[in-house]
Amino acid sequence: MLSGYDTAKATAALERALETEIRGLTALVLQTAKSNIRYYPEVRNHLNAQLFVVANKMICGEVMADYWQAWLEQFGKGSLMAGTNENPGLVKYFNSDSWNRLRSRSSRVVLGRPKGNYRSIDGKIRRSGGGYAGVDLEELAERGDIDPKFGPTPPTFFLRVALQSNRNRILQGIASVIEEFPYHKYFTAR
Repeated sequence: MLSGYDTAKATAALERALETEIRGLTALVLQTAKSNIRYYPEVRNHLNAQLFVVANKMICGEVMADYWQAWLEQFGKGSLMAGTNENPGLVKYFNSDSWNRLRSRSSRVVLGRPKGNYRSIDGKIRRSGGGYAGVDLEELAERGDIDPKFGPTPPTFFLRVALQSNRNRILQGIASVIEEFPYHKYFTAR
C-alpha cells in the first residue's frame, strides 16, 4: 500500500539528471561555438563553459569568452561590423576613449589615428605617429599596402549561431529528462 511520495529524494534526483543533461548541452554549445570561429582563432583558447545553480531554483549553463577578440569575432570589425541593433556594446564603444574620433559612426571604416597616445580596443595604451591620420586603412589593407589586420571583418555571431543551431537539441534534451524521469520510484509504501 502506498503511503506517500518522497518529494525531497525525487527533487534531488531530478535536479542531478537535469544538471547532467545541461552540462552535456553546454559542452555541445561550446564545441559548436569553437567551430564557428573564423577570423580570430585565439578566441577558441578563451572560450569556457560554466554550470551554476541560481537561488536553488534554476540550473544554468553558460558559454563565454574572456578575451577581447571574442567581441570582434562575434560582432565584426570596421565597416563590416554589426550595427547598434545587433551589437549591444557598440554605443558604449563609440563613447569610449578607444574609439578613434576621426572615424564615422555610420560607415565605421577603420581610419588612421592622429598623432599621440590612444587606448586600443584591447585596453593597451599605444602610440600613433599620425602619418595615416584620417586615411582609410581598410582600403590600404585590401591593396596590400599595410598589414591585413587593419581590414574589416564581418560578424560571425559565433555564440548566437551556436545556441540557435543547437536549440532543438537543447529543448529535446531537457524535455527528455523531464518526460523519462522515473517519478514512480519515489512513492513510499508502508
